[in-house]
Amino acid sequence: MNDLMWTVIIGTSVLLGLIAFVVLLVVLNNARRIRHRAELAEAERLRKDQVATAERETTRHILREIGRELHDNAGQLLAVAQLGVNTELDEHGPNARLVAARDALEQGLEEVRRVGHHLNTDLWQHRSLADAISAEAERLERTGRLRVELLVKQPLPFLPPDTSTVLFRIFQLAVTNAVKHSGSPVIHIGLEPAGSGLRLVVRDEGRGFNARGANPGAGIHTIHQRCTLISYAATCDSSPGTGCTWTIQPDDTDHGT
Repeated sequence: MNDLMWTVIIGTSVLLGLIAFVVLLVVLNNARRIRHRAELAEAERLRKDQVATAERETTRHILREIGRELHDNAGQLLAVAQLGVNTELDEHGPNARLVAARDALEQGLEEVRRVGHHLNTDLWQHRSLADAISAEAERLERTGRLRVELLVKQPLPFLPPDTSTVLFRIFQLAVTNAVKHSGSPVIHIGLEPAGSGLRLVVRDEGRGFNARGANPGAGIHTIHQRCTLISYAATCDSSPGTGCTWTIQPDDTDHGT
């Protein structure tokens, strides 16, 4: 009888121990799953924050450049015309038509300045990444500092706004680096379909650098960092005297193609 009782007690204890162990495993597994979901949510929040930061930087850059174009070009032309009208009035006395023209020029100049300071638009609502890059290429050529050759192979796939925003900002960084450091008289830009997205190539014919041996600067690090936000990969091919080529493409694309 005692043996049976001890057997029951031991068996019950073992069963309770197994149940407690299973419950502990379930609790630990649930805690791990909750922690994993929290980590994924935090990673997604950080990604969205970084995309939003890139979008704000892109918008500020575009609006700043448009405002500068309005001020330096349209505004300057209006100011010159206004000066000419004022000179004509000073030399020949009052003239109703010239006074009306001067007033219209003043209003137009004020409107150009106002628009330049209050531009606000959704960057990707009415244009594609190719359109934005083409406009930027035209702006660079108007500076007279270098020639830009743009090659776009259609049809390009549709890209989500956040992907377009980050890619455009990456493009700006690559071009800015080339303009500042390469000394190249020409920049080649290529866009073509690739994998699940598109391939962006920015190449200059400047002095180049040792891409493998050099410590990555802030611009290079930022390009790689922002590519990871949209599951793209960046490759920098450069050596002294051979220029520099940036290739940006989806991370699932064969980099050898």
